[in-house]
Amino acid sequence: MLEISDLSVHYGHKRVVSDVNLRLAPGQTLGLAGESGSGKSTVAMSVLRLLPRSARVDGEILLDGDDVRTMSWGRLRAVRWASASIVFQGAMHSLNPVQRVGDQIAEPMRLHGTKGNVRDLLEQVELPQEKARSYPHELSGGQQQRVMIAMALACGPRLVIADEPTTALDVVVQAQVLKVLKRLVAEQDLGLLMISHDLSVLAETCDDLAVMHRGELVERGRTREVIANPQHPHTAALTAAFPVIGDPAHRWAQPETTEPRTTEEPLLAVHELTVDYGRTRAVDGVDLTVGRGEIVALVGQSGSGKTTLARTIMGLRKPSSGRVIFDGAEVPRNGKALKAFRRQVQLVLQDPASALNPRHKVLDAVAEGLRVHGIPDGIPDGEESLVTAAVERAELRPASLYLESLPHELSGGQQQRVVIAGALVLQPRLLVADEPVASLDASVRGEIVALLLRLRRELGLASLIITHDLGLAWQIADRVAVMHQGKIVEQGSVEQVLLNPSHDYTRALLRAAPNLGPDLGPQV
Repeated sequence: MLEISDLSVHYGHKRVVSDVNLRLAPGQTLGLAGESGSGKSTVAMSVLRLLPRSARVDGEILLDGDDVRTMSWGRLRAVRWASASIVFQGAMHSLNPVQRVGDQIAEPMRLHGTKGNVRDLLEQVELPQEKARSYPHELSGGQQQRVMIAMALACGPRLVIADEPTTALDVVVQAQVLKVLKRLVAEQDLGLLMISHDLSVLAETCDDLAVMHRGELVERGRTREVIANPQHPHTAALTAAFPVIGDPAHRWAQPETTEPRTTEEPLLAVHELTVDYGRTRAVDGVDLTVGRGEIVALVGQSGSGKTTLARTIMGLRKPSSGRVIFDGAEVPRNGKALKAFRRQVQLVLQDPASALNPRHKVLDAVAEGLRVHGIPDGIPDGEESLVTAAVERAELRPASLYLESLPHELSGGQQQRVVIAGALVLQPRLLVADEPVASLDASVRGEIVALLLRLRRELGLASLIITHDLGLAWQIADRVAVMHQGKIVEQGSVEQVLLNPSHDYTRALLRAAPNLGPDLGPQV
């Protein structure tokens, strides 16, 4: 079905892909793994000639025996969607926000004159037929991703390319999307080329695994064999970077900090907090504490109320009832007192590329908090010295190399460090981090986790980590609180909650969580 031979891609004088060889047969699932910048998406985009005109592509890309590189534009237009289709990363960015999803699914069929039924396609991806009349913003992230899969299947292709189809989805929705993909491959004899930086996703889905590093294909084989016995150092590093729940080697929190702090007043205490959106109760009677210097992970699916709880703690949303206590005093709801509180509690947003103003240099991004809250008296050189110290504390060293950079000139990990530096510049006592590593590669994610632990160790900085990633909770947290339908259904030490859960919902999350341990597949 697909045969790639000696594929090389250049942008000007820079070679980004070197001599890649891949084969994919009907009914086969092939995973293409690697970190950002490894060239895996470039390989995928080259299959349908979706690379920019500035790219020079050498080698052969045979799709059912025809070389895509030499096809006329008319022939290529007929091949796209009908013979091979693609599921892009980030469904919300790929769907038209002002068009109903049923019309978007039907569009490839109209363009190619293919007969098909939108409702049948929705049924194939396990969505109710009435969703055809919905707009993208009315669907959850998992439902949006299923719409993208339905679009990819609209013209009956034999090959589907899925580029990071589950990035930033919670573990339950991710498991559901992967299940749909596997079922479609089995029922329709599709060939599936799956691209991801997450080995656990590929382990769940793919028969074979190919690993790319710096534009080269460094390893290829059966998925279980490659993960269990990696031959290339980069493959071994990718496997080791994925946290396995229950493995002491992946428990990075320092032993001396994991003892419960029963005699000390907590830094943050939430009592019977309730938040309503009209008739919808998003947060329902939540009790939660974060001790001084403690890291607490708040876990749960998308829509469970985690982010609403965080925004209410920050004073960005008024509670319907209940109290938020910080350092022994109730958090004010407005005025100078609220501004003073926010100086001590800083927010680290998910997706650093969206959190940073693309026109602001690193210096301006990090200094923004100082310009809002003011510079403390007695600081020599004022803003510049505080910004430099914060940037270097976030491990961007030397700071002088980064202060004049724009966000697009930085990697994803560097952008996240800039966001963290912007929080650190005010010398806060508590970080509220919303999915701080959700979109990062395994190795970069490990660097950010190590940074947060170092800040706790050196500065006594407490953190509330909001995540759907149970592996991150095992890796970094002292305690875990599990949130479901607006309520905290279980909380306790990491070992207690993740190794011996007492609530059915926690057990369901653990069953859905991917695993790269001795037994590949969902954890139990």
